[in-house]
This record gives sequence, structure tokens and C-alpha cells, in this order.
Amino acid sequence: MTAEIGIQTLASRTGVSAHALRYYEKAGLMIPVPRDRAGRRVYDEDHVRWVSFLLRLREGGMEIAQVRTYATLTQSGSDAARDQRLALLEAHRDEFRNRISRLAAHLEVLERKVASGCAPDHIPTQGEQA
Repeated sequence: MTAEIGIQTLASRTGVSAHALRYYEKAGLMIPVPRDRAGRRVYDEDHVRWVSFLLRLREGGMEIAQVRTYATLTQSGSDAARDQRLALLEAHRDEFRNRISRLAAHLEVLERKVASGCAPDHIPTQGEQA
């Protein structure tokens, strides 16, 4: 059994406010959160890992609806749900790679512009590089 932690500890360890953690639970973005006899949420290391992963998905651009779908599929132990989660992550990874590629191209243009000392702008003609 892993050590139980309270919402403030989870908030501190993940950088997510207690208010946001409650919202994540209400919005269906969290793995199940048990309660103690007094009705307080009881978290553990699985929740720390989950929230950290959730943040990576969101910061990587995954939409809330997709995160909710992923969270819902996580509740199921079926092979079909695992395959669907994998497909969701693969699609997100592929979009993320495409975004990185586009950003790298933008960065290259900026690097050239800075290296040139901010030379006058030149709009390339077709077939010419910026």
C-alpha cells in the first residue's frame, strides 16, 4: 500500500492548485479518488504520477475532451481500451512531432534574421528560401 497524501500535498508536489485538482476530478480528468471516513479526498503516488502526466498532455496541446477520453479508458482494464488509449497517444505524439517540425522551421527563419543583424526583410519568390 502506498502512502496516503492530502490535497494540499498533491497540489504542492504537482504545482496544480487544490481548486484545479477538484475541478479535474469533477470534469472526469482524474483517476478515481477515494475518500476517508470524513469525506476528504485521499491521494497516493499514483495520483502524483497521473497529474504529472495529465499536465504533460495538456502542455503538449491535447484537448480536454481527449484527456477525458483517455482518463475514462484508463478505468477499463480491457485490451480494447488499452488499444484505444495507445491510438490516442500515438495520434497526439504524431501531431506533437508535426508541431515541433513547424516550430523548428520558424526558429530557423528567426535565427537567420538575427544572424543577419535584422537585415531588411526579403519576401522570397517561389523556389527561393527565406
